[in-house]
Amino acid sequence: MIADIRIRDSGYSEPLCKLDLMRFSEEQIRDRMRERGFSDESFSVCGFVDWGVGTQMGLSEAYGLKRCIQEFYHGDESIVIHLLKKHIDVKYIISHYYRFISKDEHDTALYLLDHTNIIQFMLAKALDDGILASNEKGFYIADTKI
Repeated sequence: MIADIRIRDSGYSEPLCKLDLMRFSEEQIRDRMRERGFSDESFSVCGFVDWGVGTQMGLSEAYGLKRCIQEFYHGDESIVIHLLKKHIDVKYIISHYYRFISKDEHDTALYLLDHTNIIQFMLAKALDDGILASNEKGFYIADTKI
């Protein structure tokens, strides 16, 4: 979890350092930055070089991701990296837990059928897409074989 730290000053940004957040606490980093004359507002994390992610965030958010990896995912950073690469908001990632279901698509589909209202979503999507039509008599499906 090598953070790309940048300094902001007068609308400009310049690289400061690459820093392994797994090795240092948030307080250690803040103390060191103050020693070097940087306020908390003057620096930010601009991604993680070892993950190939360029998402900008504050130091607290970056450490929120670290806590997620350590506490929720037992050190497995793969889901966090995947979500960041999909441009999911950092605050959303921190506030939502993704539980592993299965490697198998079939098992995952069965889980969804048993544990969610997926049928309601499928029905609403089919109606919205025009595949399915509904009136007082019932439901009609578009037949592409005509």
